[in-house]
Amino acid sequence: MTEEKVFSWDDEFTEVEDSYQVVPAGDYDFTIVDFERARFEGSDKMPACPQAKITYEVTAPDGTKGRVRQNLFLHSKSQWQLTNFACAIGQMKRGDGHFRIAWNQLIGATGRMQVSVREYNGKNYNDVKKFYDKEPAQKEKTWSKGAF
Repeated sequence: MTEEKVFSWDDEFTEVEDSYQVVPAGDYDFTIVDFERARFEGSDKMPACPQAKITYEVTAPDGTKGRVRQNLFLHSKSQWQLTNFACAIGQMKRGDGHFRIAWNQLIGATGRMQVSVREYNGKNYNDVKKFYDKEPAQKEKTWSKGAF
């Protein structure tokens, strides 16, 4: 493992490849491993707005760890995506109506998603295709003798 260090503005850098492993398309359990608050400066399709940069860790079928990055835009145009995200990590249930995302509790949150592979400029990347709603924890059934 390479030792971490802080660079100065005048340092020389060594070229390295992105360490993110692309995983095959499919359904994966995920854990959120990084979250950053950012600002999206706007585009033709989306006005300037706050942006959540989320990194999910998944395990590929061969056992290797992969990371999927996603930007969530805090704007009414992508409110459907915020709803699906909150349902996937269990911070909301369908039918609740209103919800608030506990951003400071994202690291370590788990859920399930469908991942796709996208090619851009000759490189492959993973994208979140959809989220699955988190199932409520099953209560352990207790049995009483003679009860049906």
